[in-house]
Amino acid sequence: MKKLFLIPLMLLATLMPDAVFEESLLLTSSTLGNMATRIPEWLESLGASREEPDTPDAASLNINIIVGEQTITATMEDNGAARDFLSRLPLEVTLEDYNNGTEKIFYPDPELSLDDTPRGCAPVAGDITIYEPWGNVAIFCRDWSESSSLIKIGHIDGDGINLLQGTESMNVRFERQ
Repeated sequence: MKKLFLIPLMLLATLMPDAVFEESLLLTSSTLGNMATRIPEWLESLGASREEPDTPDAASLNINIIVGEQTITATMEDNGAARDFLSRLPLEVTLEDYNNGTEKIFYPDPELSLDDTPRGCAPVAGDITIYEPWGNVAIFCRDWSESSSLIKIGHIDGDGINLLQGTESMNVRFERQ
């Protein structure tokens, strides 16, 4: 009598939570020796792959921030929130002053995803962060103290932060380089 081996659907659902299986794979004792090739072939026939997500190269993390007729640049972090931010570009927002020139803020809608994003930083002038409790993006114009509620998603290059300093609100456009 042949023994049947079934890959439990619970295991597949754990490995591939968004998958819908329209055909099953039947392994018998006579085909069990080919399992190492049959399972990947079956998954490939379903359109599944084991490719790891691409890590962006350094150039793809660079953005322009346009303020009036001037452009400054920034380099984004390689984390989930920064990738979500990058996916929304180009983006035009009004940066509002917060804390008397300490930071410029805006509220992305919807809030940025914080998946795969380390928490906590001690921002320095030029850091682009998310304040987790409010979901706002904050660009620091001055150094500030460590906070576990701040999440760094980028940094303005060189002395570009000088363009954002002051207490007035300003319209800016974020775009990929």
